[in-house]
Formats: sequence, C-alpha cells, structure tokens
Amino acid sequence: MSQPDAPQLPGGRPGGLGLTTRRQAVISVMAGMVVGWFIVGTLQATGREVPITPWSLPLSLAALGAAAWVYARILRRQVAEQRGSLPHDSGVRALVLGKTMLMTGAVLAGGHLVYVLSYLGDWNIPNPRQRVIHGLLTILASAVFAVAGRDLERACVVPPGDDEPHDGEPSDEDQQEPRPV
Repeated sequence: MSQPDAPQLPGGRPGGLGLTTRRQAVISVMAGMVVGWFIVGTLQATGREVPITPWSLPLSLAALGAAAWVYARILRRQVAEQRGSLPHDSGVRALVLGKTMLMTGAVLAGGHLVYVLSYLGDWNIPNPRQRVIHGLLTILASAVFAVAGRDLERACVVPPGDDEPHDGEPSDEDQQEPRPV
C-alpha cells in the first residue's frame, strides 16, 4: 500500500526517491560500456591516440569511496540511535549522494571495461599495457566507489521498529519494508 501523500507516476505507481535497484545498476554499467565503446571506437577510427587513464582517477575514486563508507557507518549508527529525530534533509542528501556514487561508479566501471578489453590483446606493447593496468585499477576503484555509494544509500533506511505504537494488530504500514529517511 502506498503512502497517501507520495507523488504518483503515470499508471498510478508511487513515485519519489528510493533505493537504487540492481537492474538500474546493471543498466548503468551497460550505458558506460556503450559510451566507452563509442569513445574508444571513435578515437581509434579517426587515428587519434586513446589516452591512458591518469592515476588520479582511481586514487580519487578510492579515497572518495573510503570517505563515503566511513560516513555510511556513522549515518547508520545515527539512524539506529535517533530513529526519526534525524533531520530529513541530511538523510535525503545522503541518499542522493549514495545513489549518485553508485550510478557513477557503475558507468565508469562499464566504460573502463570496454577500454581494457580493447587493449588486452596488445599486452606486450608498453602503451596498451599501461592502458590495461590503469583501466583495471580504475574498474576496481569504480567498484569500490559504487559499493560505498550503495552502503551510503542503504544507511538512510530506517528499519521498522518496536517503538512505533500498536493498537493490537499490526497495520498495513507495519508490514511494509524499511523506508528511506
């Protein structure tokens, strides 16, 4: 049962901001693969050199992912301790940040997967080897970034608890899944 004040999408489905589904993440990886294929293919077709991914990209993604993971742990503890008294705007910001990180990490991982696969056969040549090494590290850092975003997104969920008032039998709202802050 949907909440009465929840926005409605066409077809009567409830709208609003929710947790990212596995399907959405897979579609983001596939979109990144299409964009990566287009960029690498276009550069190769025009005779231009495909740039080597700089070290700063995987290092930045890993550092931001680690920071988001720490924040997710802190936020999860705050949500568990304070329940509904946590400011909603901070929960929404964390939810949006987590969703953005998850989707961005998925797109970057997909794009760099194509980048790596394009040069995997040329492992013995120095520049393609650098592309493969840098690309693999970027895929790993993108995955860390996406997982940290997923954790941050999930930290915003308020689990159903025993502190909500009951009039005997559980209501339909008590039967629902955890809700985002």
